[in-house]
Amino acid sequence: MHESVFAFAFATLLLGLGAALVHRWHFPPLAAYLLVGLMLGRFLDTESLEPLPSLGLLLLLFSVGLEFGPDRLQQMSGRVLRAGAWDALVLPVGTAIGLGLGLDWKGALLLGGVMYVSSSAVIVKLILDLRRAANPESEVVLGVLVFEDLLITLLLVMVQGGSGLGLAIVVAWVGVFWLLLRLGAPWINQQLRLLSDELVLLLGAALVSSTAVLFHAVGASEAVAAFICGAMAAGLGLRERLEHLLSPVRDLGVALFFLTVGAQSLALVGHISAEVVVLSLLAMALKLPLNFKGGQVALLSVRRSYFVATYLVPRGEFNLILGALAMQQGYTLVGQVAVLLVLISIPLGSLLMRLAPHWYDRKVR
Repeated sequence: MHESVFAFAFATLLLGLGAALVHRWHFPPLAAYLLVGLMLGRFLDTESLEPLPSLGLLLLLFSVGLEFGPDRLQQMSGRVLRAGAWDALVLPVGTAIGLGLGLDWKGALLLGGVMYVSSSAVIVKLILDLRRAANPESEVVLGVLVFEDLLITLLLVMVQGGSGLGLAIVVAWVGVFWLLLRLGAPWINQQLRLLSDELVLLLGAALVSSTAVLFHAVGASEAVAAFICGAMAAGLGLRERLEHLLSPVRDLGVALFFLTVGAQSLALVGHISAEVVVLSLLAMALKLPLNFKGGQVALLSVRRSYFVATYLVPRGEFNLILGALAMQQGYTLVGQVAVLLVLISIPLGSLLMRLAPHWYDRKVR
């Protein structure tokens, strides 16, 4: 038996125990996966788990693209755009802080993105788990997340555009996506309905992985590739079917991805400076008043605006992507801020989101 099977069995057992411990309190298991990696990652050979963690990340970003397809973009109202604009002020502020710390424009943009972007995966899952999808603030929060993901996708293209060929590939792929939607979406959807679930699953996995390989080969971001594929599939009317088919594989891969992130963060966490801690706390503090104001310009009550501010605290998948990219390009400070933000904000944000109604009502009384 191959040694990777033993590593997989050990990892999934630990992840299952961690998820079981937080499940009864309705917290997302991502925080448990990170903590398990931090505590026990030194005893686990994470390299032997590949390619499942990398595939899990791609499928996670594919799912984000599925949630924010063209139909969802068309539904974005003016009040949601105004709320997203207030939230987006963190990006230039974080970039200015990076420039003030002596980073070049790429490093400063990466720091701004790390301080700005919230986690669509964590927040959407919490909204569903807490049964708040029908609440007025949830519509605004989901719209702001669409706004964030689009801006971060553009930022990734800017800082990891690679050569002119890489940027051309990204633009060409978006062009193909647009043509498919304009000319052949109904016909393609009709043909795919005739295929078995097994074949659709294989075609979906092949689309995501092969596009990611292509983007990586030309120096573009694999994250952008997966996101574009998800948006394309949503535009072709495949959201529900692919979400149903890919979600079990995605959830397993995501669990292993966050485990490996926690394990690999040991070295970063052990050498964190006061500067990194201050930047991480500042990033969370900046978002709170801006998103409260965003809730108000979206015509929500003071109570619902307070909820919007607390819902957008958790950071996750894009922070880890930006942090990994920063480490590859030598911006250690940005990578440490990204990892620390994820480690702090997921447990804290989950707690705030779950208890915010109780705390607010108690404060009012």
